[in-house]
Amino acid sequence: MIKKQTVWLLTMLSLIVVLSVYALSTPGHSSDQASQPTADKAKPVAADVKNGKSVTASAAETKLADIELSKDEERAQLEKKYEGVIASGKSSAKEVSAAYDNIASLKTIADNETMLEDVIQSKGFKNSVVKTSGDQVQIFVDSKKLSDQQANQLIQLANEYLGTGRIVSVTYALNQK
Repeated sequence: MIKKQTVWLLTMLSLIVVLSVYALSTPGHSSDQASQPTADKAKPVAADVKNGKSVTASAAETKLADIELSKDEERAQLEKKYEGVIASGKSSAKEVSAAYDNIASLKTIADNETMLEDVIQSKGFKNSVVKTSGDQVQIFVDSKKLSDQQANQLIQLANEYLGTGRIVSVTYALNQK
């Protein structure tokens, strides 16, 4: 039987993840804007709105946030399913062990995806989301153009951080689709 402290801890961690995703996906609250003084924020935004650049940038950011949110929701549902198996009195020891292993695997994949997203951003891409499901990896980058060499580099990074043997796809130009 799972301890109450463990259930409480997992619930709090899930809540933190959900609130973090909500905070990141709320329009108008990017980390770049928060670090600038308020007087500096108003002028560039007004200029961007006149040029139409703000609309296209926010469309790509919105799509990336939607992808991130759907990824987190899927993962939370899987984790809830595994926690149900663990909490069930009818589950065998093998099923409980497999559920614990699956939860650990989900967390490892999430950590590796986060590291890969950070590396991709360090390679010059403004925003990125990595989504792993089964043996498929989808990399979404906020870029208008992507050369074959850059796409190949992203695929190699995915193989390095998430392991080989997966089908990797790279998607860009999110604001045009």
